[in-house]
Amino acid sequence: MPQTLMGKSNRRFLVKWFDSFVWLEYSKEKDAAFCLHCYPFKCDFDKQGKAGSDVFTEKGFKNWRKGPENFRDHVGQDGSLHNKATQHCTDLMNQKQHVETIVIKQTDQARSNYRILLIAALDCTRYLLRQGLPFRGHDESEISSNKGNYVELLQFLADHDEKVCAVMFENALRNLKYIAPKIQKELVSSYAAETIDAIISDMGDAFFSILVDESRDISIREQMAVVLRYVNKKG
Repeated sequence: MPQTLMGKSNRRFLVKWFDSFVWLEYSKEKDAAFCLHCYPFKCDFDKQGKAGSDVFTEKGFKNWRKGPENFRDHVGQDGSLHNKATQHCTDLMNQKQHVETIVIKQTDQARSNYRILLIAALDCTRYLLRQGLPFRGHDESEISSNKGNYVELLQFLADHDEKVCAVMFENALRNLKYIAPKIQKELVSSYAAETIDAIISDMGDAFFSILVDESRDISIREQMAVVLRYVNKKG
């Protein structure tokens, strides 16, 4: 576990705390502790926002110097938000068979939706790459009249395929829309990597030549083009 300077000493999360607090969860990425029981059920028992600190459900607890003391404070007395959430977890576990059936159905449906969305995004990416067309638009917001080739092509697919429409844009999860600039770049990079692997496999030990050229636009940005030429295995 990473150490953090607190006062004059370095502190860190201690694994032994798991033995005393069964509800405790630790995130390596955030270097913070969370409450496994309160995280999914806090909103169910705190609709008016009177539960106090959200450190164990959203921000993450990091004050390792007072770990056990604050953990006990979080649990609180009978009837506390934490104890209500814990009881709710227990009730759900007593209905294990029912819960597992629901989770399996939801998981299967989520996988199916994800597959449809991913295939649509890959199809659009493949088309634009083959045609050598740009992806990004100047304005890709919802009110834009022209969101760029990639987003507009996804919209075209959604307009002509009910399955795609059901999982695209406003029907998709907030963090899984496949339209962010970063996602577009990742899809292109994936195709580039696969293309390079295919060329290397096809080329083997054959002779090849490389042509490299560079051009600069009015903004003084340079773009380098690399052309690889070789005789493939089919001659």
